Amino acid sequence: MRKILQLIIIIFVGWILWVAGFPFPYFINNYRLNSFADQLIKIPLPPETKRAGKFIKQFGNLGPCSKHGDYYAEFKIVSSLTFNQLKKFYSQYSIEVPEIDNMFTSQFRGLGTHDPNFIDVEKISGQSGKYIVSVFDGDYWPNDFRCW
Repeated sequence: MRKILQLIIIIFVGWILWVAGFPFPYFINNYRLNSFADQLIKIPLPPETKRAGKFIKQFGNLGPCSKHGDYYAEFKIVSSLTFNQLKKFYSQYSIEVPEIDNMFTSQFRGLGTHDPNFIDVEKISGQSGKYIVSVFDGDYWPNDFRCW
């Protein structure tokens, strides 16, 4: 009888977590962050350019609004190209947070993709030929405890 009661409690707690969607925002947003960041890292480098430092990817409340998830990825480059040449090169690319409506039911809000995010190139002040290549998605996405 005791094992049956324990099994019922485990099933009930599991059901409550499923209904509340407890683990799903975390897993969904990690999947999206990795897919988002992978798109940036797979863009070929321009000529006379190499990566410097490590690749950074973040999910959380990174923008000016509260209680929603933002996606951000960046890496540093060293290039003999000019700033304008790098801007022109990266302007031909865009990145989207992946759509996962086909993977999960529509009960989770905001699972579709938003408009493309354009890649930004920024000079690192005081360091000649060094730049940060980044992409930011600040549109509204499902709440996650990392955004509170």
